[in-house]
Amino acid sequence: MDSEERSDGRRKLTMNAFSDPQPFIKERIPVREQIYYYLRKTILNGELEAGGMFSDGEVAQLFGVSRTPVREAVQKLEAEGLVDRLPQKGNRVLGLALADVAHVYSIRKALEGLAVRYAVRNITEGELERMKSILDRAEAHIAEDRPEDLPGNLGKCVLEFNTLLFAACRVPKLADLIWQQREILGPLRILQGLIDKDLGQRFELRRRLYRALVRKDEKEALRAWEKHLETSFMYWLEKCGAEKQKALLSDFI
Repeated sequence: MDSEERSDGRRKLTMNAFSDPQPFIKERIPVREQIYYYLRKTILNGELEAGGMFSDGEVAQLFGVSRTPVREAVQKLEAEGLVDRLPQKGNRVLGLALADVAHVYSIRKALEGLAVRYAVRNITEGELERMKSILDRAEAHIAEDRPEDLPGNLGKCVLEFNTLLFAACRVPKLADLIWQQREILGPLRILQGLIDKDLGQRFELRRRLYRALVRKDEKEALRAWEKHLETSFMYWLEKCGAEKQKALLSDFI
């Protein structure tokens, strides 16, 4: 990350801190939306670090546009809690606090729980067969893969399983909201270490969900997925050394 020190001690991001925006430039998408998705991605994947500063003018120059669509894009990011607009100073990139992550998990619990309930009613036999195939492949990776190959292979299985599950709810707007929330946490470095901890238990919860879907057992399916989310959150707390603060987050999870 390229940055320079400001006179007030804060880091100011230089133009080199931004990656090439060309993949985000689509003729039929409003410019403000292109800029919004570009900045959101660069913040969530760590290219724009928490505490860094950038100006509307820098982004406008990068895209070759006026500052108006940049300002509109940044306002959306501010509403999401990803940046803080400082009058006469620019835009400060915000990090995710522990309570922020807990809020995301509570939102995911509500949205994904609804998706699971709909999936119980709407999933097809073909989708159930594909889900079983994904689970079988994941378990084979756990049993047979070399340690260095496991995260990548298992990550593909997780993505396939989740994509299939949320699509089976048959409510595209709900699925979009779920992926939006998941995107907030997915790129965080702290979460990358979760994939190698207690894999058997985590995939057994997915297998448990699958069996409930086969039986059309809505209550059991919901219990299995909520347990999966709770387990993921507890792993996150342990990984960042915050498991002792669980009691403080009881309102969120």
